[in-house]
Order: sequence, then C-alpha cells, then structure tokens
Amino acid sequence: MWTDFDNDGWIDLVLAGEWMPITFLKNTNGQFINVTSLSGIAHETGWWNSITGGDFDNDGDIDYVVGNLGENSFYRANYQYPAGIYAKDFDNNKSYDAIPSVFLKDQQGQMKEFTTHNRDNVVEQLPVLKKKYLTYKSFADAGIRQLFSEEDLKSALRLHAFNFSSSLLINRGNGHFEIHKLPSMAQMAPVYGMLTEDFNSDGNLDIAVCGNDFGTEVSNGRYDAMNGLVLIGDGKGNFTPQSILRSGIYIPGDAKALIKIASGADNYLVAASQNKDSLKLFRYMPMTEKIIPLLMQDRNIFITMDDGRKRKEEVYHGNSFLSQSSSFITKQAVIKTIEILNNVGQKRVIR
Repeated sequence: MWTDFDNDGWIDLVLAGEWMPITFLKNTNGQFINVTSLSGIAHETGWWNSITGGDFDNDGDIDYVVGNLGENSFYRANYQYPAGIYAKDFDNNKSYDAIPSVFLKDQQGQMKEFTTHNRDNVVEQLPVLKKKYLTYKSFADAGIRQLFSEEDLKSALRLHAFNFSSSLLINRGNGHFEIHKLPSMAQMAPVYGMLTEDFNSDGNLDIAVCGNDFGTEVSNGRYDAMNGLVLIGDGKGNFTPQSILRSGIYIPGDAKALIKIASGADNYLVAASQNKDSLKLFRYMPMTEKIIPLLMQDRNIFITMDDGRKRKEEVYHGNSFLSQSSSFITKQAVIKTIEILNNVGQKRVIR
C-alpha cells in the first residue's frame, strides 16, 4: 500500500507478505529506506496477505488493518512456539525441499517441533528417510531435529512465523505502531478483502471484511468458516462484530476482493468476489449522506465532525487484496466539513 505512514507529506510504502513482518519503507526525498526495525512491530512475522488504511482512532494519522491466516487452523504460532519452514536440497538430488513445521505435544506432554506433514508426504519428497523410519509410529515420534542433523538445519533456509492473528496497527506517530488483534469473529478464517467506512454514521470508521481459502491441501482442509463480517469501531481502536442479520453482509464462498462502487448521488454498492462462485453485491442503506466524487489528483482528506472530532483519510489507488474501489467519499449527517487536498497542495472545502 502506498501511504504516508509517518505523516511527513511523502508517500511511503507498506508491504504485507508471508513469513515476514509488516514492512515499512520510508520515502526520504524519493529514496526508500527500510525502517521496519524502528516500527515497534518488527518481530510480528506472520502470513500477512492484505492491508488497508484508516484513521480508526481519530487522531490525524493513518492506522492499518492487516489480514492474516487467522486463529482457526492447524497452524498455530506464538513467540515461544512459532510455525516454521526449513528448505534446502536435503537429499542432494538437485531438487529443493521445503519442510514446514509446527510445535505439538509429544508423548510426554512436552512441546516439540514436528513436521506438519505425515510420513507418506515427507518420504515422497525425501526417500532417504524411508529406511530410517520404517514405521509410522517411529516417524510420528521423531521431531525436526531427529529427522535432520544440526548441520543440515544450520545450512538450510529457516523461516518462522510468530503471529497468525488478523490485526489492527495503531499509529503512535514517527513511524511507531502498536499491534492489536481483531475480535475473535475476524480470526475464523484468512482475511483477504477489507473495506473501511463509517457504516453506522457515528463519525467513527468501521471495517467490512471477507475471507476463506478453498485452495488448501486436502490433508489440512479448506478454510471456510467466514461468512463476511462487519466490525463497528468506537473511534478508539476497538471493534464490535455485527451479526449477519444486523449487517446484511453474507459472503460464504472463497472470497477475496471487496470494494465499494458509487451508485447514484446518495448511495453505493459493496461488491465481493468469490473464486468459482458468483459476485456478491450489497446495496448500502444510508442514513443521511451524499456521495462526493474524488479527482485523480486528490490525495488527502480531512474530515471535521459536528462535535469537533477530526479524522484523516487518504485516497488510495489500489488497497486491500487485489482491490480498487470507486473514487468517492461519503458526507454523512455527522460531518461538518470535508477538506480535500490534492497532490500539488490545492484545497477544496465541502460543507
């Protein structure tokens, strides 16, 4: 995502990816410098797959929501017992072998690092282990460090993930962040599509998400526990999940992208894509609001509420997971003024 995460007027770059932390590249006079180590969350390595921004605590800088694997999977990870992967040509057959691992309890009830795959899968890739572990039981008792020598592991590519929770990154200024996991309802499956908007017209940003992943290995089973979700924000970085009956959002398939599309002067549609399934369209039922079209040059938006609260928004050209919404902003009844600043410093005010 192209975004000004440190509020210095230069557009920076934030990256979400697998086996890596959320990565912050600071734009310094056109040169990008990796400042992730200064972010305060450099240790939060996960299987991040999407990111979107919004001023969720109404303090004038951009916070971020990042989609992750979730907490409803065979793969569990924390700082003491991470998920891992070891990769090299272990059997010297000129083929690169990647062996994922997780910590599970052994026969004595102690946490031990095992391969995530069973004997058949591992032996298929590494036939040399077939004679070493003749039975399924002997293989099941063997951890990573019994299967491979320390020398093998030492020279292998080793990656670890410590955090699988879809999370909110609260911007504390100067490129420093605090991480808070989203409510448990948002952890039921991988989160991909995300949309930020004040859905209930209370002056605070909310989040709509969709997810699932039907492309997993058969032995692991597909991730299909999410039906779409709306999280109502309180303006302080806290969120309350809404039921399907209350939100009207129902996206049960292998959902990925989530966008909003202008539909007239005072309404818009929310569209969700589902792999090998129908496109889901939802009409937003507004309270009192107006659709304000944005121009290509528009960059920052400063919103002032009737009660004096203020919020910053950015104009994105692509965000969340492979998504791009129509370029507009909604003026709701609680909004007093909207100041729109373009990329050459010109400003227009909407009351």
